[in-house]
Amino acid sequence: MGSSDTVPAPAEPPRDFHFKYTVQKGFFFQSEDSTDDKNFDYRKSNFGLIDRNYETDHPDHEQEQWKRFEKYVRHFAQGLKEHESVKVLWLGRHGQGWHNVAESKYGTHAWDCYYSTLNGADGITWSDATLTTTGQTQAHDAHILWKAQIPLGIPLPETYYVSPLTRTIETADGTFADLPLPSDRPYKPLIKELLREALGIHTCDRRSTKTHIEKTFPHVTFEEGFSDPDPLWEADYREPASARRYRLATFLDDIFSSGENVFLSLTSHSGAIASILEVIGHRKFALETGGVIPVFVKAERVEGSREVPEKEPSDSLPMCKEPPQL
Repeated sequence: MGSSDTVPAPAEPPRDFHFKYTVQKGFFFQSEDSTDDKNFDYRKSNFGLIDRNYETDHPDHEQEQWKRFEKYVRHFAQGLKEHESVKVLWLGRHGQGWHNVAESKYGTHAWDCYYSTLNGADGITWSDATLTTTGQTQAHDAHILWKAQIPLGIPLPETYYVSPLTRTIETADGTFADLPLPSDRPYKPLIKELLREALGIHTCDRRSTKTHIEKTFPHVTFEEGFSDPDPLWEADYREPASARRYRLATFLDDIFSSGENVFLSLTSHSGAIASILEVIGHRKFALETGGVIPVFVKAERVEGSREVPEKEPSDSLPMCKEPPQL
């Protein structure tokens, strides 16, 4: 393709720098190649924290594993060069939404080529899908786990980033609201446009207006410049993997250059989380609805803008004029 065919994927405004990311292994089971993601249960293993010693452990002061981990992370951060930084990301997938139910009901092929373009059918609404009862329970399960880990010293998030889609806000609220959080780490969800699922065609991935979100969730705050209408969703173009990867990479560049907070919560979607893991060089790790994966990440600032991918064809099947036979 020529330069005229190079079209920026939706992302933050170009910067004159970006980051190279490296996963720090040996801290969470999910980052280890030997862990079977199909059978791993983060709820039974302290979110996946590996029981180990750290160089910052004091031989005469026994502390909970989480407290020793946080001490090590902050010590590690202090020893970095000026152009380096580290963060621990709590990547949470939303609980089951009505779009998940619909895809299971109609089958993936029928969903992708026909039903996903509708606002709903057969008494189910999935445009900007809300959580099902099961999804609400999954968020509450995560809430219970966080509540149980707080007395064990888990380092609570210092910032809560949330996708603007309804199911992610509901999941973040169900997980973190009403936890006994310290006053210096309150739950204040910050809505970030780029933390969304793949864009386009599927109405479940079209967000509501800012006005509607503010009315429905008055406790959330929005990043600067957040528009009232959805500026990214297109009815006839599904975002390819390369564009989604670039979008999530620039999202990471944004949060890694925004303040000194180290422990961050990101409530998002399976596709977005898969792209984040790819950008930081993490192994593939499938997440169930409502699942959580923590990652310890080092970033090295690199001068020069991040390379913008060329625009690729829509990542969608040929559309069906009528619903396929079930």
